[in-house]
Amino acid sequence: EGNWLIQDRSSQWVAPLLKPIKGDKILDACAAPGTKTTHLAQLISDEGKIIAIDRSEIRLKLLKENLKRLGIKSVKALKIDATKLIDIKPEYINYFDKILIDAPCSGIGTLARNPDARWKIKKESIDQLITIQEKLLETISPLLNKNGLLVYSTCTICPSENNLLIERFLKKNNKFKLVYDKQILPNKDESGDGFYAAIISYKK
Repeated sequence: EGNWLIQDRSSQWVAPLLKPIKGDKILDACAAPGTKTTHLAQLISDEGKIIAIDRSEIRLKLLKENLKRLGIKSVKALKIDATKLIDIKPEYINYFDKILIDAPCSGIGTLARNPDARWKIKKESIDQLITIQEKLLETISPLLNKNGLLVYSTCTICPSENNLLIERFLKKNNKFKLVYDKQILPNKDESGDGFYAAIISYKK
C-alpha cells in the first residue's frame, strides 16, 4: 500500500541531520535503493526538489520502484556517476541547499546482519573505496550553495573512511568547516548498524 520502507535504526539518523525543509533543493549523490531519498522526501512533505543519482541501473530501478510505491513526486532519479556530475551538469555549481553523500564504504558497521562480509574485506578494497570517497567529496562539495549543508555518511566504523577522511578533506578545502560529526558503534543496548556522519558547511 506504499506506507512503509524498512530502514535500519542507525540509517534513520542520517537524513534529519540535513535539517531539510519544504522548498529545499536537495541532492542525494549516491541514492539507490532510495531509503534515505524517500526519508528526505517525507521530511519535506514531498514539497521541494530532490535530485537522486546513482550510477547503477539495477539499483536505480529499485529506487524508482520505491518512489512509485510510496507515491513520491518531489524526486527526480538520474543515472549518473556522482563524481562526474559537476562536468555533466555545471549549472548545479552552488545550486543545492542540502547535499547527502551516503558514500560507498566497507560496510564494517553492518557485520551483525552481514556476517559473511568480514571474509571479503581487504585493505586493498578499503583503499580503493577511500579514493572514491575522497573524489565524491571533492567533486560534489562545489555544488553546495553558500548557506547550505552537506552530510557525508557511511555504514562503517573504519576511521580512515570516516573522521580521518573528513579531516583530510577540510585541510585541503579550507573554505569548508565541520559543523558536527559522530560515530555510532554497534552495541547490545541499542540495536542498529555502526554508522558515521559528518555535517559540513561553508565558513562565514
